[in-house]
Amino acid sequence: MKRFLALLIPIVLLLIAIPFLLDRGMIVPAKVVGVILILLTTISLRIWLRRALKEKLSLDAVKFNVNHRYYLNEVSPIYRKMSKAEKKGLEKRMGKLLSDLQFDDTTREELNVEEMLAYALFQILTVYHDSYRSLKGMMIVFDQTNNTGELKISEGKYVLLNPVLLESILKEHQTLESFNRSNTPIIGQLREVYLKS
Repeated sequence: MKRFLALLIPIVLLLIAIPFLLDRGMIVPAKVVGVILILLTTISLRIWLRRALKEKLSLDAVKFNVNHRYYLNEVSPIYRKMSKAEKKGLEKRMGKLLSDLQFDDTTREELNVEEMLAYALFQILTVYHDSYRSLKGMMIVFDQTNNTGELKISEGKYVLLNPVLLESILKEHQTLESFNRSNTPIIGQLREVYLKS
């Protein structure tokens, strides 16, 4: 609230000044104060909305380091060919997705960061041209024994195929268009899960 006070006080004072000026018969100054009030309110709202959106997207998002980017370059020709701005936007969405989800692995004690990165990249590429949607609360379970190439749902959890298969699908597609045109079942299934959220 303190950071909004600097803009709220002038807005309130200008709002109070309009009826006061009209009461005194000063119509032109009241109109000028009204225009100033509208401009100040519009600018304030833009500032507040921009801050809120920036905080929403960056507060919980996972930050990427050099090792993460190196892995993404190695595993995906699509990522490798993107411009810096495209990579930055993709990483922002991936970071937010990773922070929203819970992960587990049926075959190992510890989760592998690279497998989570591969999943996040895969998921975001399936809906690259759609706006971001939160998958908060969903659990992704990696299953090394699932070699069907399809998404399985078990006990309300989404059980993905073997993460190595995710990586191999990422490696075989050179462009985003070929990735999205692919008839690999997991691509359509993950797109559907995302769009239903």
